[in-house]
Amino acid sequence: MKPFADLSIVEISGSIAGAYCARLFATNGANVTRIGDDQLTPAQRIYLHEGKTPLDTAPPDLLATADVIIESDAYGPLPPLETSEGSDASEASGPIHVRISPYGSTGPAATWRGTDATLYAHSGHMHMVGDPDREPLSPPPHHPTYASGGFAFIGAMAALFDLERHGRRNHVEVSHFEALSTLHQMNYMRYQYGGEIFRRMGNRYTGNGTPNGLYQCADGWIAITASTQPQAQMLLTLIDALDLLDDPRVDSIVDLQTNIEILDERLKPWLMARTVNEVAEIFQLARVPAAPATPISDLPNDPHLAERDFWRTTEGYTVPGPPFRISTPSGDTHELDPTTADDAPLSGMRVLDLTKVWAGPLAARLLAELGADVVLVEAPSARGPRHMPDAAVQASHLFPNNEAGEQPWNRNGHQIKYALNKRSVVLDLTRPEGKQAFERLVPHVDLVIENYSPRVMPQFGLDEHRLHELNPDLIYTTMPGYGRSGPAMNWVAYGTTVDSHAGLSHLIGYDGHSPWKCGVAWPDPIAGLHAVSAILIALWNRSLDGGGGVTIELPQLESTIAVAGDALVEAQIRGEDPPVLGNRHPHFAPQGVYPTTGDDRYIVISVPDDTAWHNLCTAAQLPEAWHTLDLDARRQIHDEID
Repeated sequence: MKPFADLSIVEISGSIAGAYCARLFATNGANVTRIGDDQLTPAQRIYLHEGKTPLDTAPPDLLATADVIIESDAYGPLPPLETSEGSDASEASGPIHVRISPYGSTGPAATWRGTDATLYAHSGHMHMVGDPDREPLSPPPHHPTYASGGFAFIGAMAALFDLERHGRRNHVEVSHFEALSTLHQMNYMRYQYGGEIFRRMGNRYTGNGTPNGLYQCADGWIAITASTQPQAQMLLTLIDALDLLDDPRVDSIVDLQTNIEILDERLKPWLMARTVNEVAEIFQLARVPAAPATPISDLPNDPHLAERDFWRTTEGYTVPGPPFRISTPSGDTHELDPTTADDAPLSGMRVLDLTKVWAGPLAARLLAELGADVVLVEAPSARGPRHMPDAAVQASHLFPNNEAGEQPWNRNGHQIKYALNKRSVVLDLTRPEGKQAFERLVPHVDLVIENYSPRVMPQFGLDEHRLHELNPDLIYTTMPGYGRSGPAMNWVAYGTTVDSHAGLSHLIGYDGHSPWKCGVAWPDPIAGLHAVSAILIALWNRSLDGGGGVTIELPQLESTIAVAGDALVEAQIRGEDPPVLGNRHPHFAPQGVYPTTGDDRYIVISVPDDTAWHNLCTAAQLPEAWHTLDLDARRQIHDEID
């Protein structure tokens, strides 16, 4: 096994997805060579090509000796992978090929073209974003390709592990469509179990509870998520509105969380009398998640990110730093017991999973799917009460047929989805015997992963120093919302507030009107993918030198900004925030969301080049005079085309 820094990665220039996959290799020390031209903008190149060696053409010996070759296309299928006659993909020779495209190489849609907008629509994400009385709204640009790049890096590392441990050479294929379809939190479960199809709810996150969205203050916008009943109760106290619980329209606080207009009558005026920073400070002191909705161009001025020394400079532009940090404490490393060689890339690896909600559980589940033995450490109350209130069951749509059943603790769709392939143990870490039991497990595992705020593990007496005392070779992964230092380190962080703080909400909106909420809390799955990426790097390094003893720190805020680095560079090039185009595109025309027959049924059409435009003109029987229009001409009559 060679050091990570000696890995030879070849990126055949293509899309953001391939470039980001290669960037994760490059910024963590691997040798990355970029071949040829790509489909990127100047801002994307500045951000995504950091640390790579460019070449016009690939020397044959480089392609033959590379460990990984990354190929990608932003809009269409890749040509078939060429293999030598009689070669076998399972042979332990030659490079691992990583291939990323909109729809992959097989299936009815393999030849389809896809853009961000069409893939968001096809995967169900766009249906959840926007005004319920208008057409759906496109979520943040380039997330389909950034997420695909994250999955591709994980796949590449898994294939490298499989080659080293089992002698199998596998190729990796990632499709943007499948990556996006994977990154729904609970929508599929709610439909299968409760028959509910989520749709857009205005400028709010499409989930349970309110407030859970963007609100205007005296000097800007703030994201607030009070989705639990204690948080909603505290919010009522803060805005002096506890009397709403006596309103005849309200039987319980659940009614305030599901009837948006009742609470908004009091909340909106209260917020408009205060500044964003004032509200964030008040709410966070009371442990109610809230964060400013930051324009992209303002992110470098954020005091928390500045104190954490997050930013880097590339070609004179400020760009995001690494989405995760791996630190090694001082002290000797120790030899590891050999792991058992089973049939999966991470077989024999043992994980204690302390994570909650989405980002952490997704990361741990991906490790389980790669073959790790993951044990979910659950608090006694983790699965809810023994007798689940019917109002909670009906509101969540997470129980089969909207019925709690005799064992509701085993019927919750969220638990079922994110505990997939995991074992379980129940421990109360606030009690001495619970902590002692956990400490007996730590020496026998490779990884502990949690996504608490930074104060929780030290309160348990289980900070990184204690964990590494128990197991000097342990890989400890912590996923706090804002990191373990800086003025916001103890802020309560949900993906639904972090996305706005990271600038995503200012990248979308109708007809230039922003900020706007996403239908999915993107910081959660993005953090989950980055966590697995960091863990695989740490495991690779540990397998090489026989020791571990590292801490991986992965703040949600910084991880989210890492997949918006090109927007930040574009803002610096322009001298202002990138324009908000609604459902249009800066380089395609036409592009839009168009109504079809049926209730709330739309189709997304995206025209990335002249060939697609000519084909659309023919298929839609558009005026003959339009067939030869170039991009600039189409832009000028975009409204007429629509």
